[in-house]
Amino acid sequence: MSQSGSSSFEDEKVVTRAAVESGAQRLKPTHYLARSSQTFSHDHTREFKGVGPSGSIRSYDGLRGVACLIVYNFHYLYPYTRTNVRGFGVDFDPASNRNPHQLHFLCLLVRGRAMVTLFFGISGYVLSYHYLSAVRDQEWQTSQRRLASLALRRWARLYVPATISMLFMAVMANLGAFDAGREFQGSDWLTGAWEEHPPRVSNFGGQLKDYFVMWWNWSSPWTWMLYFNKYDPHTWTIPVEFRCSLVVFLMLLAGSRLKQPWRYGLTISICIYCFACNRWDVAIFAGGSFVADLHLHTLKKHQRNEDILPQHVTLRKPGLLRSVSHIAATAVFTAGLYLLSFPDEMADQTPGFRTFDSVTPTGYTWNYTFWHALGGIFVVWAIEVLRPLQRFLTSRVPQYLGKISFALYLVHGPLLHSAGFVLQPKIWQAIGHGSTTKWCGGLFLGWITMLMLCLASAHLFWKLVDVPIVKLVKHLEKRISI
Repeated sequence: MSQSGSSSFEDEKVVTRAAVESGAQRLKPTHYLARSSQTFSHDHTREFKGVGPSGSIRSYDGLRGVACLIVYNFHYLYPYTRTNVRGFGVDFDPASNRNPHQLHFLCLLVRGRAMVTLFFGISGYVLSYHYLSAVRDQEWQTSQRRLASLALRRWARLYVPATISMLFMAVMANLGAFDAGREFQGSDWLTGAWEEHPPRVSNFGGQLKDYFVMWWNWSSPWTWMLYFNKYDPHTWTIPVEFRCSLVVFLMLLAGSRLKQPWRYGLTISICIYCFACNRWDVAIFAGGSFVADLHLHTLKKHQRNEDILPQHVTLRKPGLLRSVSHIAATAVFTAGLYLLSFPDEMADQTPGFRTFDSVTPTGYTWNYTFWHALGGIFVVWAIEVLRPLQRFLTSRVPQYLGKISFALYLVHGPLLHSAGFVLQPKIWQAIGHGSTTKWCGGLFLGWITMLMLCLASAHLFWKLVDVPIVKLVKHLEKRISI
């Protein structure tokens, strides 16, 4: 081989090695934590001078990430205790309901159902924000293009990743990956609540048929019943998100040419009507959309006032007004957290919630859904007003959790029903579980081990499945759009 050929070969090896190392680096969570930090540092001054669009959406991304972590906490505890769904001081069996994690507010660290309701409020806000911004600026072509794009991509954004994750579960179930978990659910280790578990069919063809029958029923947009499918019951939220998104899109379109007071009236009327009809899910979507409109009103007013002033003058609220605004927002935020603390079970026997339970509108299958939806709207509003909370939600860890939140939501259930149901009993067998200290210590070891596994798996799913799907759908949209 000639010297020039050898040199060329060595150059190719260097380039290839650099490409591999770059790809491996991009798969690491720390790569994205660093990027989040750089973005935050670059935008820090701009975001917190006033209510900014980038700051707004990023805050809610962080909130979604934190909420998803709490959903993981809830589902990890679910098979082992009922204390994560009951409030502090319940009259029923009082000795078992005096735990710190059952206290008001503190219980939100393990209240997954409240966090799922908060997801819906965040979705209503984020889906509406940029569209309403264009409407307020009377950029009609831009607003129409944004709404059309959202409506076109929404099904694929929600259903395709979940379809892939559950198809993988069906394949793994046929290979026996969930057999040990099925034995766990029939054992004495199950001291909490039973949950749907992936079935195993004797042959692969039968397994796929069973999966596709489930998928057809689960993906139907024509029923408002909550569908807890046997492959991943946590994905009951996907059809709810899709149906509620369509309602919000129609509401946004209907109100796009209305004057601001009338648009407010339309959105509030829809929200109240949905609450009255026991459609708490649509109500909090509409509530999130209304909050986005309110925040944009403040933002646009602030921008107009800044345009009037000379460049060297900075517009600031008077000190007293800032203090009053902060106190009011803190009060609303606290009220929202209190309502989100409404227990999933036995609220009529829980101190601090008996009265709330008694005045819940009639017809609700689960009273907590009404109060969680109302509290979620309060929290979604307060996030944009409380600057310290924004700073936390736009910091590195919440932002990273927000990036992988959908992936984490999809992978944590399968992992808990396979590895989790095997790991936790083995930990207790190794260290003992006869005392409260040993039981809680073993539970913590299992929780932290499975959390690391879930985060790593979620990162890979986000990088290898979620992101490519988003890019593909956007590419297809661009190719077929006029």
